Amino acid sequence: MLVFFTFLLFHQADRFVVSAVAPQVMEDFNVGYFELGLVFSLTGFTAAALYPLWGYLYDKYSRRLLTSVAAAIWGFTSLINALARSFSEFFATRIATAIDDAAPPGMTSLVLDYFEPARRSRAMGVLGMTGPLGAILGSVLSLSIVAGGLSWRIAFYITGSVGIAASLVIFLVVRDVPRGSSEPELCGLLTRDIYKAKLSDLLKLVKNRSMLLLFLQGFWGVFPWAAITYWIITYMQVERGMQPDAVMVAMVTWLLAMAAGNVVAGYAGDILYRRSVRGRAAYGAVIVLFSAFTLYLTMRARSIEEFFALGALTAFIIPQAGPQVSAMLGDVVEPELRSSAASFQAFFENIGSSSAPAIAGYLASVYGLGDALLWIGFLTWLLCFVFFTLLALRIPKDAARLRSLLKERAQKLGKVV
Repeated sequence: MLVFFTFLLFHQADRFVVSAVAPQVMEDFNVGYFELGLVFSLTGFTAAALYPLWGYLYDKYSRRLLTSVAAAIWGFTSLINALARSFSEFFATRIATAIDDAAPPGMTSLVLDYFEPARRSRAMGVLGMTGPLGAILGSVLSLSIVAGGLSWRIAFYITGSVGIAASLVIFLVVRDVPRGSSEPELCGLLTRDIYKAKLSDLLKLVKNRSMLLLFLQGFWGVFPWAAITYWIITYMQVERGMQPDAVMVAMVTWLLAMAAGNVVAGYAGDILYRRSVRGRAAYGAVIVLFSAFTLYLTMRARSIEEFFALGALTAFIIPQAGPQVSAMLGDVVEPELRSSAASFQAFFENIGSSSAPAIAGYLASVYGLGDALLWIGFLTWLLCFVFFTLLALRIPKDAARLRSLLKERAQKLGKVV
């Protein structure tokens, strides 16, 4: 877990480093916003396209080895990216850095096999902290480089070196365990990894109604995240008239609130799961409903102080559905298909997040940026409330099917449950 946490922390930081040093990159290669934006978009679509492939490989082969390979790819492609001497070289090598982006679903699958069902939300909550903390780390690193008058290439040398070091550490330290070994029915029965995915098994994900609801909420649920990520700083500066120092204080405060929200969500989700298998889905429904209304109050705040305080509250609430989603994959999906399930979840989320910034930009040109962010967030999170509610109604049936399957496997392995 510590190794995975560190890997994801720097991997998330790498994304923010790229955004922060973008002006230097454009100046070096004499390109504009469109050209660099095209690089970012194609990088995102490349990562999304490779998610299903990585997911299947993770479900069939060694997750430890594949994660080590993914970290090495990240490291070497980042170093090669730093060596680019023309924009065409930068274009190609930057897109290549997306090849490893599907490593997190494999980590999710492995972590689900480290922890029994009643502790999985906490584990996912800890990994969820890497998003906001990585944003802070990436911002600090990039701003330090810019402020020190150093080249943008230094940032990629640093992240590339971290990737290679992470590859070695993962290979030497991370423990690969049999798929399903943390399930109560199979505890102590699996001495080797005997459950592995086949291509035909992927159809089971399509037939799993709980997963379909998770895919739907994932697609729509990221719309507010993507729109806010791309536009919130512009909104604070342009429509709220906030100075750069005030914007930085607000962003750091809100990101720390998000990190805390992930931890709280982990504990709350596990407590509710022990009371009912519906607990995580019900908690997700409440969270997205509260997210919609706290976002409304934040965007309608009259003073900067009120905006800052309500923004912190919103930041604390909005990430709390994430750990529940990751943990619920373990509640309804066979152990040998969990990497694929997480990869398809990430695929739909990436498609949604790629669409949101452009939609927000169009609505901003018509109604204003503040209203665009407000109504994208408010309406899509209300829609997610419906999906989570339906999921809370459906999940007992799919969870019971999984537990029955695991009992059958336990009996075949020589244990009567």
